[in-house]
Amino acid sequence: MNHISQYLAISNATQRGRVIRSTKFPKTVEVAAYSQVRDALKKSLFKEDFGRSDLDFLADRMDAKARAETGWHQSEALRSAQAVRAFQETFDPKVFKKYTLSAAPKNLSVKISGVKLNVSMDASITQDSKGVTHSGGLILKYAFGADRSSVAKELTNAVGLLFWALEGGQMEPLPRLCLAVDFADQNIVKARTSYTRFRQG
Repeated sequence: MNHISQYLAISNATQRGRVIRSTKFPKTVEVAAYSQVRDALKKSLFKEDFGRSDLDFLADRMDAKARAETGWHQSEALRSAQAVRAFQETFDPKVFKKYTLSAAPKNLSVKISGVKLNVSMDASITQDSKGVTHSGGLILKYAFGADRSSVAKELTNAVGLLFWALEGGQMEPLPRLCLAVDFADQNIVKARTSYTRFRQG
């Protein structure tokens, strides 16, 4: 989804070409990164207290693995432990008590210039207000790498595309309910009310 949002937000043909190449030929390390904790963190979104005790155990297990490993495997275990603890710092039950988190829909898509594109998110968000249920979604961003120059823009683009994809559903989406969580900065980015640039892509 990040590649799609990047592509739509770029007008320069050369830069768009780079996005297409990175989508077709992803780096193996990037694909494998955080694979040991991604599912656990996603499932924790739907647990009481965000599964804090389970995640404490998982972080300790990643620390132990890092001590036993070397090279890339050690670095990956350290990054995974860091991601788990950042998740715990970011997801405060008191902050999220006003939302209802549930499993994300499997067939969410949006049509761009007649082409159907699948849009993924890690959880669905709903909130009741004055008898009306509004919808949104949650995207988890793992970006602890050295190059973070484009992360903020990527997150803004991603939640904008998510908001667009949710339009026309059974519940009215709200920009403030379309969230992207950057673990590295423990920052939550919300979709903006103006997202016309995606429609012009």
